[in-house]
Amino acid sequence: MARILIAVDGSPPSQRALEFGASLAAKLGEGVVLLHVRPQAAPEAGGGPGTRSEPRASHPGELTPLLEALADKARSHGVAVETELRVGDPALAIHDRAQLADVRMVVMGSRGQGTVARLLLGSVATQVVHTSSRPVVVVR
Repeated sequence: MARILIAVDGSPPSQRALEFGASLAAKLGEGVVLLHVRPQAAPEAGGGPGTRSEPRASHPGELTPLLEALADKARSHGVAVETELRVGDPALAIHDRAQLADVRMVVMGSRGQGTVARLLLGSVATQVVHTSSRPVVVVR
């Protein structure tokens, strides 16, 4: 089954992305994967900018309250929901998960940083748009 990957972090833009992505999935008869990425606190030995994200199983006891609440919102659209929690660089984790065969597209929010901040700091959405082989919808 093709699914829409929705990157969520609890911010207002990510909640709008969730609403858009779940609504689209319902219209297309597809499911959604909600992906929440926790940034890694400190690089591990041998790790660095190119280090891959580590997926973690989303067993009910491990889901964060945020991810549980967002999954309930997505289910209210009548779609099948899978949740995933990863630890690492958010842009890399979203990119890695989007490459799996079950993902049709990526939906994510944008915090609307100004041009200068985006150039200096980069943005997760910008990085995913430029690296993903899947269509990416950025919701503001």
